[in-house]
Amino acid sequence: MQTLSSKNLWSVAAAALALGLIFDYFFFQKQVGISFFIYVCLLLLMLFSLLRAFKVSYNKIALWYIVPIVFFSGMVAVRDSGFLLFWNLIITFGLLLLLSHHLAGRNIKSCLFSDYLKTAFLLPLKILGKSFGSIVKMLAVRKGAIEYRKASQVTKGILITLPIALLFLVLMSSADLAFNHFVSGLFKLNVNLSPDAVAQIWWAVFIAFIWLGAYVYVLENSTSKETAPNPEETSGYVLGNIEGGILFGTLNVLFLAFVLFQIRYLFGGHGAIAALGYTYAEYAHKGFGELVVIALMTFALIFVAEKYIEKKSGAHASRFKILSNCLIVLTLVIMASAFLRLSVYEQAYGFTLLRILVQAFIIWLAAVFLWLGYKIIGGMETRPFIFGIFLSMLAFFAVFNLFNPEAFIARKNIAQFAKSGRLDGTYFYSLSADAAPEISRLLEMPELNDKRGDTLPALAADIFMQMENNQSAHSWQSFNFSRARAEKIIIGLK
Repeated sequence: MQTLSSKNLWSVAAAALALGLIFDYFFFQKQVGISFFIYVCLLLLMLFSLLRAFKVSYNKIALWYIVPIVFFSGMVAVRDSGFLLFWNLIITFGLLLLLSHHLAGRNIKSCLFSDYLKTAFLLPLKILGKSFGSIVKMLAVRKGAIEYRKASQVTKGILITLPIALLFLVLMSSADLAFNHFVSGLFKLNVNLSPDAVAQIWWAVFIAFIWLGAYVYVLENSTSKETAPNPEETSGYVLGNIEGGILFGTLNVLFLAFVLFQIRYLFGGHGAIAALGYTYAEYAHKGFGELVVIALMTFALIFVAEKYIEKKSGAHASRFKILSNCLIVLTLVIMASAFLRLSVYEQAYGFTLLRILVQAFIIWLAAVFLWLGYKIIGGMETRPFIFGIFLSMLAFFAVFNLFNPEAFIARKNIAQFAKSGRLDGTYFYSLSADAAPEISRLLEMPELNDKRGDTLPALAADIFMQMENNQSAHSWQSFNFSRARAEKIIIGLK
Protein backbone atom coordinates (compact mmCIF):
# COMPACT_ATOMS: atom_id res chain seq x y z
CA MET A 1 0.00 0.00 0.00
CA GLN A 2 1.34 3.40 -1.02
CA THR A 3 0.58 6.82 0.44
CA LEU A 4 -0.14 9.87 -1.71
CA SER A 5 1.83 13.02 -1.02
CA SER A 6 0.06 16.24 -0.05
CA LYS A 7 0.74 17.63 -3.53
CA ASN A 8 -0.91 14.63 -5.19
CA LEU A 9 -3.83 14.82 -2.76
CA TRP A 10 -4.48 18.41 -3.82
CA SER A 11 -4.51 17.26 -7.46
CA VAL A 12 -7.04 14.51 -6.64
CA ALA A 13 -9.11 17.02 -4.66
CA ALA A 14 -9.18 19.37 -7.66
CA ALA A 15 -10.38 16.53 -9.89
CA ALA A 16 -13.04 15.56 -7.33
CA LEU A 17 -14.23 19.17 -7.03
CA ALA A 18 -14.53 19.40 -10.82
CA LEU A 19 -16.69 16.26 -10.78
CA GLY A 20 -18.79 17.77 -7.98
CA LEU A 21 -19.45 20.91 -10.04
CA ILE A 22 -20.25 18.81 -13.13
CA PHE A 23 -22.66 16.79 -11.00
CA ASP A 24 -24.56 19.99 -10.18
CA TYR A 25 -24.69 20.99 -13.84
CA PHE A 26 -25.82 17.55 -14.99
CA PHE A 27 -28.34 16.53 -12.34
CA PHE A 28 -29.56 19.36 -10.11
CA GLN A 29 -33.35 19.68 -10.65
CA LYS A 30 -33.16 17.68 -13.88
CA GLN A 31 -34.48 14.28 -14.90
CA VAL A 32 -31.85 11.58 -15.14
CA GLY A 33 -31.04 10.87 -18.75
CA ILE A 34 -28.04 10.73 -21.04
CA SER A 35 -26.14 12.92 -18.57
CA PHE A 36 -25.76 9.91 -16.26
CA PHE A 37 -23.99 7.93 -18.99
CA ILE A 38 -21.69 10.86 -19.76
CA TYR A 39 -20.97 11.43 -16.06
CA VAL A 40 -20.03 7.79 -15.48
CA CYS A 41 -17.71 7.92 -18.48
CA LEU A 42 -16.09 11.05 -17.00
CA LEU A 43 -15.64 9.24 -13.66
CA LEU A 44 -13.85 6.37 -15.38
CA LEU A 45 -11.78 8.69 -17.56
CA MET A 46 -10.69 10.70 -14.51
CA LEU A 47 -9.87 7.54 -12.55
CA PHE A 48 -7.61 6.01 -15.18
CA SER A 49 -6.06 9.40 -15.96
CA LEU A 50 -5.05 9.74 -12.30
CA LEU A 51 -3.67 6.19 -12.27
CA ARG A 52 -1.58 6.99 -15.31
CA ALA A 53 -0.49 10.44 -14.09
CA PHE A 54 0.73 9.05 -10.75
CA LYS A 55 2.22 5.97 -12.48
CA VAL A 56 0.19 3.61 -10.32
CA SER A 57 0.16 0.01 -11.53
CA TYR A 58 -3.12 -1.90 -11.56
CA ASN A 59 -4.53 -5.18 -12.74
CA LYS A 60 -5.52 -4.78 -16.42
CA ILE A 61 -8.22 -7.43 -16.04
CA ALA A 62 -10.20 -4.77 -14.18
CA LEU A 63 -10.75 -3.03 -17.53
CA TRP A 64 -13.43 -5.63 -18.30
CA TYR A 65 -15.65 -3.89 -15.75
CA ILE A 66 -15.94 -0.98 -18.17
CA VAL A 67 -18.14 -3.05 -20.52
CA PRO A 68 -21.07 -3.69 -18.12
CA ILE A 69 -20.64 -0.26 -16.49
CA VAL A 70 -21.00 1.47 -19.85
CA PHE A 71 -23.94 -0.77 -20.81
CA PHE A 72 -26.04 -0.26 -17.67
CA SER A 73 -25.27 3.47 -17.41
CA GLY A 74 -26.13 3.83 -21.09
CA MET A 75 -29.49 2.07 -20.62
CA VAL A 76 -30.47 4.94 -18.29
CA ALA A 77 -30.66 7.04 -21.47
CA VAL A 78 -32.66 4.37 -23.30
CA ARG A 79 -35.28 3.01 -20.89
CA ASP A 80 -37.81 5.19 -19.07
CA SER A 81 -39.23 2.45 -16.82
CA GLY A 82 -38.94 3.37 -13.13
CA PHE A 83 -38.07 -0.24 -12.27
CA LEU A 84 -35.30 -0.46 -14.85
CA LEU A 85 -34.02 3.02 -13.96
CA PHE A 86 -33.67 2.02 -10.29
CA TRP A 87 -31.78 -1.18 -11.05
CA ASN A 88 -29.61 0.34 -13.77
CA LEU A 89 -28.47 2.99 -11.27
CA ILE A 90 -27.91 0.43 -8.48
CA ILE A 91 -26.00 -1.98 -10.75
CA THR A 92 -23.83 0.82 -12.17
CA PHE A 93 -22.80 2.05 -8.71
CA GLY A 94 -22.33 -1.55 -7.54
CA LEU A 95 -20.02 -2.27 -10.48
CA LEU A 96 -18.06 0.90 -9.74
CA LEU A 97 -17.55 -0.37 -6.18
CA LEU A 98 -16.44 -3.77 -7.49
CA LEU A 99 -14.07 -2.04 -9.92
CA SER A 100 -12.50 -0.18 -6.99
CA HIS A 101 -12.35 -3.46 -5.08
CA HIS A 102 -10.59 -5.19 -7.99
CA LEU A 103 -8.14 -2.35 -8.62
CA ALA A 104 -7.14 -2.68 -4.95
CA GLY A 105 -5.99 -6.23 -5.69
CA ARG A 106 -9.07 -8.22 -4.65
CA ASN A 107 -10.01 -10.89 -7.16
CA ILE A 108 -13.78 -10.94 -7.56
CA LYS A 109 -13.62 -14.54 -8.76
CA SER A 110 -12.53 -15.55 -5.27
CA CYS A 111 -15.39 -13.77 -3.47
CA LEU A 112 -18.09 -15.45 -1.39
CA PHE A 113 -21.58 -14.06 -0.80
CA SER A 114 -20.29 -12.38 2.36
CA ASP A 115 -17.54 -10.65 0.35
CA TYR A 116 -20.10 -9.09 -1.98
CA LEU A 117 -22.03 -7.82 1.03
CA LYS A 118 -18.87 -6.42 2.59
CA THR A 119 -18.05 -4.62 -0.65
CA ALA A 120 -21.55 -3.14 -0.81
CA PHE A 121 -21.71 -1.95 2.81
CA LEU A 122 -18.15 -1.64 4.14
CA LEU A 123 -16.30 -0.26 1.11
CA PRO A 124 -18.38 2.98 1.10
CA LEU A 125 -17.40 3.45 4.76
CA LYS A 126 -13.72 2.96 3.88
CA ILE A 127 -14.10 5.54 1.12
CA LEU A 128 -15.61 8.04 3.56
CA GLY A 129 -12.72 7.35 5.91
CA LYS A 130 -10.29 8.12 3.09
CA SER A 131 -12.15 11.36 2.40
CA PHE A 132 -11.78 12.56 6.00
CA GLY A 133 -8.18 11.38 6.23
CA SER A 134 -7.21 13.09 2.98
CA ILE A 135 -8.70 16.42 4.06
CA VAL A 136 -6.87 16.25 7.38
CA LYS A 137 -3.62 15.48 5.59
CA MET A 138 -4.08 18.31 3.08
CA LEU A 139 -4.75 20.80 5.86
CA ALA A 140 -1.81 19.62 7.95
CA VAL A 141 1.19 21.96 8.13
CA ARG A 142 4.69 20.55 8.00
CA LYS A 143 6.68 20.90 11.19
CA GLY A 144 9.62 22.42 9.41
CA ALA A 145 7.55 25.22 7.92
CA ILE A 146 6.74 26.85 11.28
CA GLU A 147 9.26 27.30 14.00
CA TYR A 148 7.07 27.48 17.02
CA ARG A 149 4.33 25.07 18.05
CA LYS A 150 1.80 27.82 18.83
CA ALA A 151 2.22 29.34 15.39
CA SER A 152 1.62 25.90 13.87
CA GLN A 153 -1.55 25.45 15.88
CA VAL A 154 -2.82 28.91 14.90
CA THR A 155 -2.17 28.19 11.21
CA LYS A 156 -3.97 24.86 11.37
CA GLY A 157 -6.87 26.45 13.20
CA ILE A 158 -7.24 29.14 10.55
CA LEU A 159 -7.10 26.63 7.69
CA ILE A 160 -9.74 24.45 9.30
CA THR A 161 -11.98 27.32 10.40
CA LEU A 162 -12.08 29.34 7.17
CA PRO A 163 -14.13 26.97 4.97
CA ILE A 164 -16.51 26.07 7.80
CA ALA A 165 -17.06 29.71 8.80
CA LEU A 166 -17.59 30.70 5.17
CA LEU A 167 -20.23 28.00 4.70
CA PHE A 168 -22.11 29.11 7.83
CA LEU A 169 -21.84 32.72 6.71
CA VAL A 170 -23.51 31.87 3.42
CA LEU A 171 -26.30 29.96 5.17
CA MET A 172 -26.94 32.73 7.72
CA SER A 173 -26.96 35.41 5.03
CA SER A 174 -29.47 33.43 3.06
CA ALA A 175 -31.69 32.91 6.10
CA ASP A 176 -31.83 36.52 7.39
CA LEU A 177 -32.20 39.59 5.16
CA ALA A 178 -30.96 41.98 7.84
CA PHE A 179 -27.84 39.94 8.45
CA ASN A 180 -27.34 39.65 4.69
CA HIS A 181 -27.45 43.46 4.42
CA PHE A 182 -24.90 43.76 7.23
CA VAL A 183 -22.55 41.23 5.64
CA SER A 184 -22.94 42.87 2.23
CA GLY A 185 -21.95 46.18 3.78
CA LEU A 186 -18.84 44.65 5.33
CA PHE A 187 -17.59 42.77 2.31
CA LYS A 188 -19.32 44.74 -0.46
CA LEU A 189 -20.66 41.41 -1.72
CA ASN A 190 -24.14 40.17 -2.37
CA VAL A 191 -24.38 36.78 -0.67
CA ASN A 192 -28.15 36.58 -0.87
CA LEU A 193 -28.26 33.02 -2.13
CA SER A 194 -31.50 31.24 -2.84
CA PRO A 195 -32.24 27.87 -1.18
CA ASP A 196 -31.53 26.22 -4.55
CA ALA A 197 -28.12 27.84 -4.73
CA VAL A 198 -27.31 26.69 -1.20
CA ALA A 199 -28.44 23.17 -2.12
CA GLN A 200 -26.21 23.23 -5.19
CA ILE A 201 -23.20 24.23 -3.08
CA TRP A 202 -23.91 21.43 -0.63
CA TRP A 203 -24.29 18.83 -3.40
CA ALA A 204 -21.13 19.94 -5.20
CA VAL A 205 -19.09 19.77 -1.98
CA PHE A 206 -20.63 16.46 -0.91
CA ILE A 207 -20.07 14.75 -4.27
CA ALA A 208 -16.51 16.10 -4.41
CA PHE A 209 -15.97 14.73 -0.89
CA ILE A 210 -17.14 11.25 -2.02
CA TRP A 211 -15.00 11.13 -5.18
CA LEU A 212 -11.96 12.38 -3.26
CA GLY A 213 -12.16 9.36 -0.95
CA ALA A 214 -12.93 6.95 -3.79
CA TYR A 215 -9.99 8.05 -5.92
CA VAL A 216 -7.58 8.12 -2.99
CA TYR A 217 -8.70 4.61 -1.98
CA VAL A 218 -7.99 3.25 -5.46
CA LEU A 219 -4.74 5.17 -5.95
CA GLU A 220 -3.29 4.12 -2.59
CA ASN A 221 -4.37 0.49 -2.81
CA SER A 222 -4.01 -0.29 -6.52
CA THR A 223 -1.68 -3.10 -7.40
CA SER A 224 -0.97 -5.13 -10.53
CA LYS A 225 -1.16 -8.30 -8.46
CA GLU A 226 -4.31 -9.89 -7.11
CA THR A 227 -4.66 -10.99 -3.54
CA ALA A 228 -4.40 -14.75 -3.41
CA PRO A 229 -7.81 -16.34 -2.92
CA ASN A 230 -8.54 -17.69 0.49
CA PRO A 231 -8.93 -21.45 0.74
CA GLU A 232 -12.43 -22.88 0.94
CA GLU A 233 -13.88 -22.26 4.35
CA THR A 234 -14.23 -25.34 6.45
CA SER A 235 -16.21 -25.91 9.57
CA GLY A 236 -15.80 -28.21 12.48
CA TYR A 237 -19.30 -29.56 11.84
CA VAL A 238 -19.75 -32.14 9.08
CA LEU A 239 -23.09 -33.54 7.90
CA GLY A 240 -22.69 -37.29 7.64
CA ASN A 241 -23.75 -39.18 4.51
CA ILE A 242 -26.32 -41.17 6.49
CA GLU A 243 -27.96 -38.04 7.88
CA GLY A 244 -27.77 -36.39 4.46
CA GLY A 245 -29.30 -39.46 2.85
CA ILE A 246 -32.23 -39.45 5.26
CA LEU A 247 -32.80 -35.70 4.79
CA PHE A 248 -32.64 -35.64 1.02
CA GLY A 249 -34.36 -38.99 0.61
CA THR A 250 -37.35 -37.77 2.58
CA LEU A 251 -37.48 -34.51 0.67
CA ASN A 252 -37.38 -36.35 -2.64
CA VAL A 253 -40.38 -38.46 -1.64
CA LEU A 254 -42.31 -35.38 -0.51
CA PHE A 255 -41.46 -33.40 -3.63
CA LEU A 256 -42.32 -36.33 -5.88
CA ALA A 257 -45.77 -36.64 -4.31
CA PHE A 258 -46.36 -32.93 -4.85
CA VAL A 259 -45.20 -33.13 -8.47
CA LEU A 260 -47.64 -36.01 -9.11
CA PHE A 261 -50.48 -33.77 -7.94
CA GLN A 262 -49.24 -31.04 -10.26
CA ILE A 263 -49.28 -33.44 -13.20
CA ARG A 264 -52.81 -34.56 -12.31
CA TYR A 265 -54.36 -31.13 -11.83
CA LEU A 266 -52.37 -28.15 -13.09
CA PHE A 267 -50.84 -29.89 -16.10
CA GLY A 268 -54.01 -31.92 -16.61
CA GLY A 269 -56.12 -29.08 -17.96
CA HIS A 270 -59.47 -27.47 -17.11
CA GLY A 271 -61.44 -30.68 -16.59
CA ALA A 272 -59.51 -31.94 -13.57
CA ILE A 273 -59.68 -28.51 -11.91
CA ALA A 274 -63.40 -28.08 -12.50
CA ALA A 275 -64.04 -31.30 -10.56
CA LEU A 276 -62.55 -29.58 -7.48
CA GLY A 277 -64.94 -26.63 -7.78
CA TYR A 278 -62.32 -24.11 -8.94
CA THR A 279 -61.92 -22.20 -12.16
CA TYR A 280 -58.62 -22.81 -13.89
CA ALA A 281 -57.49 -19.21 -13.25
CA GLU A 282 -58.39 -19.44 -9.54
CA TYR A 283 -56.45 -22.67 -9.11
CA ALA A 284 -53.47 -21.27 -11.01
CA HIS A 285 -53.35 -18.16 -8.83
CA LYS A 286 -53.62 -20.06 -5.57
CA GLY A 287 -50.28 -21.07 -4.03
CA PHE A 288 -48.03 -19.38 -6.59
CA GLY A 289 -46.05 -17.43 -3.98
CA GLU A 290 -45.59 -20.53 -1.85
CA LEU A 291 -44.05 -22.41 -4.78
CA VAL A 292 -41.47 -19.68 -5.35
CA VAL A 293 -40.58 -19.69 -1.63
CA ILE A 294 -40.23 -23.49 -1.73
CA ALA A 295 -37.78 -23.19 -4.63
CA LEU A 296 -35.70 -20.57 -2.81
CA MET A 297 -35.62 -22.60 0.41
CA THR A 298 -34.62 -25.71 -1.50
CA PHE A 299 -31.73 -23.89 -3.16
CA ALA A 300 -30.51 -22.60 0.22
CA LEU A 301 -30.81 -26.08 1.75
CA ILE A 302 -28.87 -27.82 -1.01
CA PHE A 303 -26.24 -25.09 -1.13
CA VAL A 304 -25.59 -25.25 2.63
CA ALA A 305 -25.74 -29.04 2.80
CA GLU A 306 -23.31 -29.33 -0.11
CA LYS A 307 -20.84 -27.25 1.89
CA TYR A 308 -21.02 -29.34 5.08
CA ILE A 309 -21.77 -32.82 3.75
CA GLU A 310 -19.08 -35.41 4.46
CA LYS A 311 -16.70 -35.92 1.54
CA LYS A 312 -14.52 -38.86 0.64
CA SER A 313 -11.23 -38.21 -1.17
CA GLY A 314 -12.28 -34.61 -1.65
CA ALA A 315 -15.44 -35.49 -3.57
CA HIS A 316 -19.09 -36.00 -2.65
CA ALA A 317 -20.43 -39.52 -2.18
CA SER A 318 -22.53 -40.89 -5.05
CA ARG A 319 -25.60 -41.07 -2.78
CA PHE A 320 -25.54 -37.32 -2.13
CA LYS A 321 -24.94 -36.48 -5.80
CA ILE A 322 -27.91 -38.61 -6.89
CA LEU A 323 -30.33 -37.45 -4.17
CA SER A 324 -29.44 -33.77 -4.42
CA ASN A 325 -29.74 -33.71 -8.20
CA CYS A 326 -33.03 -35.63 -8.08
CA LEU A 327 -34.28 -32.95 -5.68
CA ILE A 328 -33.08 -30.27 -8.12
CA VAL A 329 -35.00 -31.92 -10.97
CA LEU A 330 -38.18 -32.12 -8.87
CA THR A 331 -37.74 -28.50 -7.82
CA LEU A 332 -37.45 -27.50 -11.50
CA VAL A 333 -40.79 -29.22 -12.11
CA ILE A 334 -42.32 -27.26 -9.22
CA MET A 335 -40.88 -24.05 -10.68
CA ALA A 336 -42.40 -24.97 -14.05
CA SER A 337 -45.70 -25.35 -12.20
CA ALA A 338 -45.31 -21.86 -10.71
CA PHE A 339 -44.47 -20.46 -14.14
CA LEU A 340 -47.51 -22.12 -15.70
CA ARG A 341 -49.78 -20.90 -12.90
CA LEU A 342 -48.74 -17.33 -13.54
CA SER A 343 -49.07 -17.75 -17.32
CA VAL A 344 -52.64 -19.02 -16.90
CA TYR A 345 -53.45 -16.12 -14.59
CA GLU A 346 -52.02 -13.67 -17.14
CA GLN A 347 -54.21 -15.13 -19.86
CA ALA A 348 -57.24 -14.45 -17.66
CA TYR A 349 -56.34 -11.08 -16.11
CA GLY A 350 -53.59 -9.59 -18.28
CA PHE A 351 -49.88 -8.88 -17.97
CA THR A 352 -48.20 -6.59 -15.43
CA LEU A 353 -44.57 -5.68 -14.77
CA LEU A 354 -44.53 -7.64 -11.51
CA ARG A 355 -45.87 -10.80 -13.19
CA ILE A 356 -43.35 -10.54 -16.03
CA LEU A 357 -40.54 -9.92 -13.55
CA VAL A 358 -41.47 -12.97 -11.47
CA GLN A 359 -41.59 -15.17 -14.57
CA ALA A 360 -38.16 -13.92 -15.63
CA PHE A 361 -36.90 -14.53 -12.09
CA ILE A 362 -38.16 -18.14 -12.24
CA ILE A 363 -36.25 -18.71 -15.48
CA TRP A 364 -33.09 -17.24 -13.92
CA LEU A 365 -33.52 -19.31 -10.76
CA ALA A 366 -33.91 -22.46 -12.87
CA ALA A 367 -30.58 -21.69 -14.55
CA VAL A 368 -28.99 -21.21 -11.10
CA PHE A 369 -30.34 -24.63 -9.99
CA LEU A 370 -28.76 -26.26 -13.06
CA TRP A 371 -25.51 -24.47 -12.20
CA LEU A 372 -25.76 -25.84 -8.65
CA GLY A 373 -26.29 -29.37 -9.99
CA TYR A 374 -23.19 -28.99 -12.14
CA LYS A 375 -21.23 -27.79 -9.09
CA ILE A 376 -22.23 -30.87 -7.09
CA ILE A 377 -21.45 -33.34 -9.87
CA GLY A 378 -18.23 -31.68 -10.99
CA GLY A 379 -16.93 -30.81 -7.54
CA MET A 380 -16.61 -27.10 -8.34
CA GLU A 381 -15.38 -24.84 -5.52
CA THR A 382 -17.74 -22.32 -3.95
CA ARG A 383 -16.03 -19.14 -5.14
CA PRO A 384 -16.19 -19.71 -8.92
CA PHE A 385 -19.76 -20.97 -8.41
CA ILE A 386 -20.76 -17.67 -6.77
CA PHE A 387 -18.91 -15.73 -9.48
CA GLY A 388 -21.04 -17.58 -12.04
CA ILE A 389 -24.20 -16.50 -10.19
CA PHE A 390 -22.94 -12.89 -10.21
CA LEU A 391 -22.39 -13.01 -13.98
CA SER A 392 -25.84 -14.56 -14.48
CA MET A 393 -27.41 -11.69 -12.50
CA LEU A 394 -25.73 -9.14 -14.75
CA ALA A 395 -26.95 -11.09 -17.79
CA PHE A 396 -30.49 -11.22 -16.31
CA PHE A 397 -30.77 -7.44 -15.98
CA ALA A 398 -29.04 -6.85 -19.33
CA VAL A 399 -31.57 -9.07 -21.13
CA PHE A 400 -34.43 -7.46 -19.18
CA ASN A 401 -33.27 -4.05 -20.42
CA LEU A 402 -33.04 -5.21 -24.03
CA PHE A 403 -36.38 -7.03 -23.73
CA ASN A 404 -38.25 -3.77 -22.92
CA PRO A 405 -40.85 -5.35 -20.60
CA GLU A 406 -43.32 -2.46 -20.53
CA ALA A 407 -43.65 -2.43 -24.33
CA PHE A 408 -44.18 -6.20 -24.20
CA ILE A 409 -46.89 -5.81 -21.54
CA ALA A 410 -48.77 -3.20 -23.56
CA ARG A 411 -48.51 -5.30 -26.74
CA LYS A 412 -49.75 -8.49 -25.09
CA ASN A 413 -52.62 -6.78 -23.26
CA ILE A 414 -53.78 -5.09 -26.46
CA ALA A 415 -53.60 -8.43 -28.27
CA GLN A 416 -55.71 -9.98 -25.50
CA PHE A 417 -58.25 -7.19 -25.91
CA ALA A 418 -58.59 -8.06 -29.61
CA LYS A 419 -59.57 -11.60 -28.59
CA SER A 420 -61.57 -11.12 -25.39
CA GLY A 421 -62.77 -7.51 -25.57
CA ARG A 422 -61.41 -6.90 -22.02
CA LEU A 423 -58.65 -4.45 -21.22
CA ASP A 424 -57.44 -2.99 -17.93
CA GLY A 425 -57.13 0.58 -19.15
CA THR A 426 -56.20 1.86 -15.69
CA TYR A 427 -52.97 -0.16 -15.63
CA PHE A 428 -51.78 1.54 -18.82
CA TYR A 429 -51.41 4.78 -16.83
CA SER A 430 -48.60 3.17 -14.82
CA LEU A 431 -46.55 2.40 -17.93
CA SER A 432 -43.65 4.65 -18.88
CA ALA A 433 -42.60 6.11 -22.21
CA ASP A 434 -41.00 2.74 -23.02
CA ALA A 435 -44.49 1.53 -23.99
CA ALA A 436 -45.45 4.64 -26.01
CA PRO A 437 -45.29 3.00 -29.49
CA GLU A 438 -47.57 0.17 -28.34
CA ILE A 439 -49.98 2.53 -26.55
CA SER A 440 -50.24 4.58 -29.75
CA ARG A 441 -51.90 1.56 -31.38
CA LEU A 442 -54.93 2.24 -29.17
CA LEU A 443 -55.54 5.40 -31.19
CA GLU A 444 -56.68 3.26 -34.11
CA MET A 445 -58.92 0.90 -32.11
CA PRO A 446 -62.68 1.27 -31.37
CA GLU A 447 -64.16 0.95 -27.87
CA LEU A 448 -62.98 -0.11 -24.44
CA ASN A 449 -65.52 -2.32 -22.69
CA ASP A 450 -64.59 -1.71 -19.09
CA LYS A 451 -66.28 -0.11 -16.12
CA ARG A 452 -65.22 3.39 -17.16
CA GLY A 453 -66.60 3.00 -20.70
CA ASP A 454 -63.86 5.13 -22.29
CA THR A 455 -63.04 4.79 -25.95
CA LEU A 456 -59.56 3.48 -26.69
CA PRO A 457 -58.39 6.60 -28.58
CA ALA A 458 -59.50 8.78 -25.64
CA LEU A 459 -57.64 6.48 -23.22
CA ALA A 460 -54.43 6.70 -25.28
CA ALA A 461 -54.69 10.49 -25.62
CA ASP A 462 -55.19 10.82 -21.86
CA ILE A 463 -52.14 8.62 -21.18
CA PHE A 464 -49.95 10.67 -23.50
CA MET A 465 -51.15 13.87 -21.84
CA GLN A 466 -50.09 12.42 -18.48
CA MET A 467 -46.67 11.53 -19.92
CA GLU A 468 -46.27 15.09 -21.19
CA ASN A 469 -47.20 16.56 -17.80
CA ASN A 470 -44.76 14.28 -15.99
CA GLN A 471 -41.80 15.39 -18.08
CA SER A 472 -39.60 18.06 -16.60
CA ALA A 473 -38.31 21.09 -18.47
CA HIS A 474 -36.42 20.14 -21.61
CA SER A 475 -32.63 20.01 -21.31
CA TRP A 476 -29.99 17.99 -23.06
CA GLN A 477 -28.95 16.44 -19.73
CA SER A 478 -32.38 14.79 -19.38
CA PHE A 479 -32.47 13.36 -22.91
CA ASN A 480 -33.85 9.83 -23.04
CA PHE A 481 -34.57 7.86 -26.21
CA SER A 482 -37.91 6.48 -25.00
CA ARG A 483 -39.11 9.89 -23.80
CA ALA A 484 -38.01 11.49 -27.09
CA ARG A 485 -39.96 8.87 -29.04
CA ALA A 486 -43.05 9.46 -26.90
CA GLU A 487 -42.68 13.21 -27.42
CA LYS A 488 -42.83 12.75 -31.18
CA ILE A 489 -46.07 10.81 -30.79
CA ILE A 490 -47.52 13.55 -28.54
CA ILE A 491 -46.58 16.23 -31.09
CA GLY A 492 -48.37 14.22 -33.76
CA LEU A 493 -51.57 14.25 -31.68
CA LYS A 494 -51.68 18.05 -31.51
